[in-house]
Amino acid sequence: SSQGATAVPGVTARLAANHWSRAIESHARNFPGTEHFQGDLHAADLEGFPSGDIFWASPECPAWSGARGKRRDYDRQPDLFGDVLPDEAADRSRALMWDVPRYLEAMKDRGEPVLAGVVENVTDVRAWNMWREWVGAIERLGYRTRLIALNSMHARPAVTPWAPQSRDRLYLAYWSVTLGRDPDWDRWLRPQAWCPSCSQQVAAVQWWKRPGNDMGKYRQQYVYRCPHAGCRGQVVEPEAAPAAAAIDWALPGARIGDRATPLSPKTVARIEAGLRRYARPMTVPAGGT
Repeated sequence: SSQGATAVPGVTARLAANHWSRAIESHARNFPGTEHFQGDLHAADLEGFPSGDIFWASPECPAWSGARGKRRDYDRQPDLFGDVLPDEAADRSRALMWDVPRYLEAMKDRGEPVLAGVVENVTDVRAWNMWREWVGAIERLGYRTRLIALNSMHARPAVTPWAPQSRDRLYLAYWSVTLGRDPDWDRWLRPQAWCPSCSQQVAAVQWWKRPGNDMGKYRQQYVYRCPHAGCRGQVVEPEAAPAAAAIDWALPGARIGDRATPLSPKTVARIEAGLRRYARPMTVPAGGT
C-alpha cells in the first residue's frame, strides 16, 4: 500500500502501523523516513498519531475471509448469557474496522481533518451486520463515500504497472465534503475491453448478475458489458496482465513434487483440480488433418 501510494507524485508516507514486528521491520527498511507504530491500534491513543491528507486502512482480513475453510456468519450476536460470542480473531477485526472512524474523528477534533481515504478488505466484509452503521459513522464525520468491488487485475493505475494477479477486493472510498467535488470514478472503474459485437475497444461497464447487489467477486457476482446499446449488453473481458509479467524466469526453481516437505492432501487435491481444468489434453488441427 505504501509503495503504491508514494509512487504518486507529491505523496509521502507519514505513518505505518501494524501489530506484527516483522511487518514493521520490513516497512521501516523500505521507508526509513516514515514513523512506525507497533501494537494494538484499538488500544492506542490515536489522538497522538500524526495527521495526513490521505488515510489508507487495510484492517486484517483472516477473520472476515472464508479462505481458511471456516464459514463466516456475521449476523450471529451474543445473547444475554453470552452463548454466541465471536472468537478472538473476529473480535479483533471488528475493532480494527471501527478504528477507521475513530482516527478520522480524532483528527477532525484536532483541527487537522483527513481529506480522503480508502478502506481495503475482502469482499466478505460487506456481509457484516454492522456494515451500514460503520459507513454511517464515517459519513456523519463529513465524508461522502463510494463502495467499490474491484478485482486487482482490472485496476488501472496511472504511474505504476498493472497488477498481474486476480484478487477480488472491497474498497470503501471516502472524501471530505469540503473538497466541493467528487472523483471521476468512470476514469478508474471502467477498464478497456474488446467488444466482439461492435469490433472495437470500449470502456466496459460493471454489471451485476443479481439486481441490487453491490459487492462480490468477478465472474461469480458481476461481469463487464459493452456500453453501446446496439450490442445489447455484450459481455466483454477487460484487458489484464498475465502472471508471467511478475515472474523472473532467470531464477532457478524446483518442481513442486521435489520439495523436501510433502504437500498436504488438500493442496494436492487443488493441484489435481487445476490440472483437470486447465491442463487437459487438447486436439488441434495439424498438417491439414
